[in-house]
Amino acid sequence: MKKSVFIVLGVLACFAVFGCGQKSSQKTAAGKIFRIAAVDPQVPLDMQSHTYSIIMRITDNIGESLLTTLDDGSLKTVLLDSMPTLSADKKTYSFTLKSGVKFHNGETLTSTDVKYSLERLVKMQSMGSLLETVVGYEALQKGTAAELEGIKITDDTHFTITLSRVYTPFLSVLSTPYAVIYPAKACESAGENWGKTTLIGTGPFKLDSYTAGTGAELSKFADYHDGAAKIDKISYKFIEDTNTQVLEYQKGNIDFADLDNALYPVYSSNPALKDQIHSFQMAGGYFITCNVKTVNKKEVREALSLAIDRKAICESILHGTASVPNSFIPASIIGNDKNAAPYEYNPEKAKQLLAQAGYPSGYKLRVTINTKYHMSQTLATAIQEQAKAGGFDITVEPVDSAAWSDMKKHGGIDCSIANWYVDYNDPDSMLYPVSDARTDLTSSFWHNAQFKKLMDDGVQTDDTAKRQEIYQQAEHILTREEFADLPLINETKFYLLNPKVSGFAIGATNRIILESADIQ
Repeated sequence: MKKSVFIVLGVLACFAVFGCGQKSSQKTAAGKIFRIAAVDPQVPLDMQSHTYSIIMRITDNIGESLLTTLDDGSLKTVLLDSMPTLSADKKTYSFTLKSGVKFHNGETLTSTDVKYSLERLVKMQSMGSLLETVVGYEALQKGTAAELEGIKITDDTHFTITLSRVYTPFLSVLSTPYAVIYPAKACESAGENWGKTTLIGTGPFKLDSYTAGTGAELSKFADYHDGAAKIDKISYKFIEDTNTQVLEYQKGNIDFADLDNALYPVYSSNPALKDQIHSFQMAGGYFITCNVKTVNKKEVREALSLAIDRKAICESILHGTASVPNSFIPASIIGNDKNAAPYEYNPEKAKQLLAQAGYPSGYKLRVTINTKYHMSQTLATAIQEQAKAGGFDITVEPVDSAAWSDMKKHGGIDCSIANWYVDYNDPDSMLYPVSDARTDLTSSFWHNAQFKKLMDDGVQTDDTAKRQEIYQQAEHILTREEFADLPLINETKFYLLNPKVSGFAIGATNRIILESADIQ
């Protein structure tokens, strides 16, 4: 559920924009303050332990990885002096850190911090399998080793990482927010308070406070290695209801708010707001994951896919703000089959398949959703009604983020609705949540030897044509042969932004670049 959000922001519209009662976004004695409507993560602000994109709305301003991914899929150095060099066998990368980078506590970034952070990522389990190709990963992951053997420190600014096999997207993996670099001593000392009362990074903003149910406060880091930000403070206000977020924006109490797709038709026709609504297309979408231990018949999973009228959801419920996918892999990424038809809606065929599977009277299914994602609730409600015609009696089970994480890890979900967006523009990133290393952590338990081999083959070549064939075949097995995951929609994302803000952009990986933003 990712995904990946670097935020570049500023302050909201002044009195003239909304009329009487609007609070002006003035520069206060505390400087330029940007107010963001956000959803309360309800968990520590630590992307190495939780993968929610709502966390990244805050943490991507605080912590940084060694590199970052641009919209075209290319990489840009962040904490490195230059792009790493690669050995002749394509397994060992040599890195040089940017000199003099400071953490928010005044400590200087060193190779030791990098090694500690990447090892911590593996130990935290949540996204540690991203580093499964690093020599020593399995031993550290199982607890039989205390460190990643493949990371060797030369000195404070030089280190190498050796892989057990060729893995062409490896540098892209290091650009993800999960590979954030923390100060080793401070993180270790904070223990369970890390991400709650303490979170230290190298980013343009530092965490001042994080209060459950209220919000988070950030302030400009004067010693930021790429130059101090122009905005002085960022104030995250936790507002759960999407309608309330928009109303608070209209009142002038916040400066940025996501606009739920269901609300877009209403507010896009509002003369006072329509020019302040912006959109962007993310690489990814919403899908259903089936637990193959409990929903263990392929015919049932296929029937569920056929019982969903995706076109009606996109056109009638989401008012044209989403499209029906033809693949789990988005059209902008290698592996998407351009000739594949969108997923079919055929409730009669769904009932026939259920009968063949031994359920002529229908099938009862529990669908679990995380209440922090409003789109999941919208989709679940629609599917619950639609699937009746296909023979399904669906019970929707809404749970909070903490329960969601626990249930996934312990196999407590029969069927779930979730989303995934790439952290870098590569099919390996898109298929990561369904990879062999992840399915036991997402209550899926789907393992397929042919799929696994294709995934391995795909990351050992940089030939685009070969990768297209490999991932196209892998995706077909996933969604059209085994029906382990059922793509639902590809959505367009909308947000409201104060027109006084400049330097704002959101890319395909949903990362918002913050340090260049300013307020007029």
